Amino acid sequence: MKSEINIEYKTAELFSSSCFWDLDRTKLNLDNSKNYIINRIINRGNMDDIKKMFDYYGWDTIKDEIVKIRYLNDKIFNWLSSLFEINPENFRCYNNKGIF
Repeated sequence: MKSEINIEYKTAELFSSSCFWDLDRTKLNLDNSKNYIINRIINRGNMDDIKKMFDYYGWDTIKDEIVKIRYLNDKIFNWLSSLFEINPENFRCYNNKGIF
C-alpha cells in the first residue's frame, strides 16, 4: 500500500535528476513506468531517492519489481536480497548472470 507522500506531480520529477539524466523526467509517469523508475533509483539513486521510492511505491511493489531487474552490481544485489529476504536465485539478474 502506498503511504501518503506529498507529491505535486505523478512523474519522475519527484526524484533527483542524476537518476534520469538521459531523459525528460516529466514524461515518466510514476505508475505506468514503475519498473523502469525503481530500477533507475536502485542503481543510481541517493538515499533521499530511495526513501521517496519506498514512500511512494511501498514494500510489496518494490519487492515484486526488483526481482525483474536485469542488472544489479554485487553490493546492491546482496543488499536487496538480504533486505527483502529473497533467495538470490529468484532474481532475473542472477539467472542471467548479470551480476557477475
